[in-house]
Amino acid sequence: MDGVKTRYDPVVIPRSAKTRKFDVFIVGFDHCLYHRGWQAGQGWAKDWTKIATNCLGPPAVVSRDNDKFIELAYVGTDHSLKHKRLEENQTWYPAGTETMDWGGKYIYNRGSACSWSTDHVSFFFIGMDSKCYEKRWVRGIEGWNDFELPGTWTIPPRALSQYKDEQKMTVYGLNEESKLFYCGRTGAGDFGGWNHTVFNDVYQKTWTKATGWKDAKKIGGNTIYAPRAVSWGDSSVTRYDLFAVGRDFSMWHLFSNDGDKWLPGDATWESLGGKMATMAGGKV
Repeated sequence: MDGVKTRYDPVVIPRSAKTRKFDVFIVGFDHCLYHRGWQAGQGWAKDWTKIATNCLGPPAVVSRDNDKFIELAYVGTDHSLKHKRLEENQTWYPAGTETMDWGGKYIYNRGSACSWSTDHVSFFFIGMDSKCYEKRWVRGIEGWNDFELPGTWTIPPRALSQYKDEQKMTVYGLNEESKLFYCGRTGAGDFGGWNHTVFNDVYQKTWTKATGWKDAKKIGGNTIYAPRAVSWGDSSVTRYDLFAVGRDFSMWHLFSNDGDKWLPGDATWESLGGKMATMAGGKV
């Protein structure tokens, strides 16, 4: 994996178990975006491919339509949003280092991406006005559509999806008072449909197509930064892991096998130790 010195942590996108491959994206010290893929039976691509220039930060990357496409977006050095797609035939559109310019003015150098149903994906970035903006692709609707989430955002957003067929999605961050809040989808397949809830501590709100929004559930934490969450598994078994930096600056952890009961105990977090200087990182 040598050959390019990286400015930020790499972004890794695993494909499905069926395709057995994944893609790695890095931003070099030249502010260019590079891509390299790996596939079972073939190993790594021969070398890094330069696919974009003038990156202010790492890209938000997501696979779409059962791994047929990879969509990425990043903030350019001119603070506008750029977009690029890896097609099903493994060629980039636009070709070379060209990108689609989505415009706008964005304050942070990174955003978040989420695949929340078959051929339904969204990107989230914070504008210069501290608003969170969504770029959404939905099958059957022409092109990318723009939405604005409620609230004032002071850190880059984090988006999390659950069962894709149920179209469940949550985006969370910190407001101007450093309070954790969530914005969640309130309907399946409709446009807009974001609600906004502010919390002082770590809480969980869950939405399903069958029941709608459930009451907020306090899961403790006593954190100083917004937590990081990840869901993984398949339609039959899904696990959720939640990580946060506590007021003792160590890392704390909860997990759930059903999204309802948290272990090792509700509002009882497991200490992973350490002394953290910043919030929990990693892909969500």
